This record gives sequence, structure tokens and C-alpha cells, in this order.
Amino acid sequence: MRIADGLKIDLKAPVGGFEKDVPVKYGALVVVPNYSAKEGQVVSCTYRGLFDGPIKSGDSPSFIGEAAYFDSGFFTKTAPTGDGAVTVPIGSFIDNGVLLMGVTLNG
Repeated sequence: MRIADGLKIDLKAPVGGFEKDVPVKYGALVVVPNYSAKEGQVVSCTYRGLFDGPIKSGDSPSFIGEAAYFDSGFFTKTAPTGDGAVTVPIGSFIDNGVLLMGVTLNG
């Protein structure tokens, strides 16, 4: 899934573990685990870089720099709402992927 190298951090897998290449909100970051792991295992995760998805079904970004958000495991061009929603952009849609910027999230 990773298109280009970015910055990585080693994180302890939370309850439910990590699935390789499936983005997840981890505290105040969106990270993409580099391999699957069970709860408590330390995993190298990328928090900055260019990724090819997953893009929320029905979204049709033009990949010319639109803001990208994160909602329930998917990248989306629509700002999510509701409890715990990530209401700030996490990157941009560009080059047929999502450029994660490693921003600190709210909610």
C-alpha cells in the first residue's frame, strides 16, 4: 500500500491489534502499520508519506490537492461529523493517493 517512504514511529498495538496497511487513528495521529500485530506488540507505523488508499466509497477526489480527512478507517474528501470525528484535514489528495502530513488531530 505504501507509495513512498515517509516518517515512521514504533507503536504498541492497541486493543484489537493492527492490520498491515490499514490506517488507524492512534491517539492524536493517523498511522499506517507496516505489518499486522496483536495487542501489545510493537509495530513500525508510518505517519507521513504518500498512500494509495483506502479511499471512502463514493468519493471521487480529483487528486489536485483537495483536503483529505480520515473517517472510520478510510480517507475521504468530506469532513466527518459526530463524536470522536477527525474534523481537521490529515493531508491532501494528490498523485492518485493521499499525502499524510502527520498532523495532530482533535476529537
